[in-house]
Amino acid sequence: MTMQKYLFVYRSPASAGAHEPSPQEMQEIYAQWTAWKEKFKSKIIDLGDGLKPGGKVVRQGSTSDGPFLEAKEVLGGYSLVQTASLPRAMEISKSCPVLMMPGASVEIRELARY
Repeated sequence: MTMQKYLFVYRSPASAGAHEPSPQEMQEIYAQWTAWKEKFKSKIIDLGDGLKPGGKVVRQGSTSDGPFLEAKEVLGGYSLVQTASLPRAMEISKSCPVLMMPGASVEIRELARY
């Protein structure tokens, strides 16, 4: 069976950044991510990372501040998952710790394998 690679893109409401987690909350968050990664260790090929705010958007002939999302959303991070199908990738995403944050979502995109 051919395995497909999927990009999980983590989004959250812009208002979520207003709460700075305490050191204990951060330990709990890391423990949840570690448990999720351990549960799906054969499927999560790169846990990815969080993304810092800001960045640049490069277009032919210009560079501007970015990234540009709807003002109500923040692109917070990503992971790479390898599994047999989109339905299986969806199952894995449903237990992702990012979804414990109210209003957060996981966008799943299959890599094109060019």
